[in-house]
Amino acid sequence: MRGLSPSHLLAVLFGLQALAGAAQDPVKPFLFPHQQDTIPRMGDVQLTFGPGVERLLAAYGEHKHRTDGYRVQIFLGDRTTAETTKRTFLQKNPEVPVYLSWLAPNFRLRVGDCRTRLEAEHLLHEVKTTFPGSYIVPDEIEMPRVD
Repeated sequence: MRGLSPSHLLAVLFGLQALAGAAQDPVKPFLFPHQQDTIPRMGDVQLTFGPGVERLLAAYGEHKHRTDGYRVQIFLGDRTTAETTKRTFLQKNPEVPVYLSWLAPNFRLRVGDCRTRLEAEHLLHEVKTTFPGSYIVPDEIEMPRVD
């Protein structure tokens, strides 16, 4: 009588191993076994910061935080006309931020802090009637303050 070949022996051993594993009940691990029957409910969370952390948060809030975005450029030219255009724009749109900057040899007047091109398109549509030469430019914008 001939014995089992090594490949047959391995197949039998793996088969027995699989049957032994399937016969056992699965174990349900609990991270906190004493809280198995708790009921979810509202609670209070309290954060306590040291004075150093509060100083850092205050200093961080005072800085201007810039990110990539879009503005609408409504004027490019001499300083006097740029300031006049700025006053005119602010009278009609006091809630929209205005930025006057100098890029040799001209002053440029850009308005808005738009995060997306779609927001900039909306702003351009609003100002195009008063300032027909306006166009959208990519720029670093200031993030709105969150109080």
